[in-house]
Amino acid sequence: MKNILLPLIAFILGFGGVLGYQYVHAQTTNEDITSPIGVQTTPEAPLTLMPPSEAVSGTLTMVNGKVDKLSRMETEYKEASGGAQILLGESIATKENSGATTEVAGIVSANLGESSELVFANLYPENMVLQQKNGKILYKIIKQLSVRALHTLVTMEPGEVTVTIIDTDVSITVKTGSVKFALVDTDDNTHVWDLKSGERANIDDKAREVSLIKAR
Repeated sequence: MKNILLPLIAFILGFGGVLGYQYVHAQTTNEDITSPIGVQTTPEAPLTLMPPSEAVSGTLTMVNGKVDKLSRMETEYKEASGGAQILLGESIATKENSGATTEVAGIVSANLGESSELVFANLYPENMVLQQKNGKILYKIIKQLSVRALHTLVTMEPGEVTVTIIDTDVSITVKTGSVKFALVDTDDNTHVWDLKSGERANIDDKAREVSLIKAR
């Protein structure tokens, strides 16, 4: 349970900080964002809530088709290009018939398929947590990290793992390595499962039910 609880706490703290930042930023810059003609106001000292120095950053290493990025300083996704830096709290999303590869050096690379979205919720190296909102993403893990997929928290050891989200269905396929994932059922009880190379879990997120497919 320790391996699951630490990433969960890290995710809550990191994601809470992102939401707090976005709220403050929206309050202080609302006029600039909503104005159709970009009204200029009296210059003030800029609000620059940069990520903590302990946090690392990622890179958008490959773009195929249309790929967007939601940055810390924006309220809407904007088109991204290869080489873009990804900071704590930022997101990458691919459109139909598009793909992208992101990398956090020494920790993970993530290959996003079409119509996928990935939030870099917590980029502290010791308790890194990403949030996958939809689509199919192949994770190539160098150092342990966790991925939140709807209501499931997946802790991945070094190896290759694919997570697919379609509507309220989640699948976790372990190509190499191993994972431990946790899910809270409809009675608020937390259950933990282990998967090893060649195994897959299918999760009905709405019903909070899990079926395991063992390696042959």
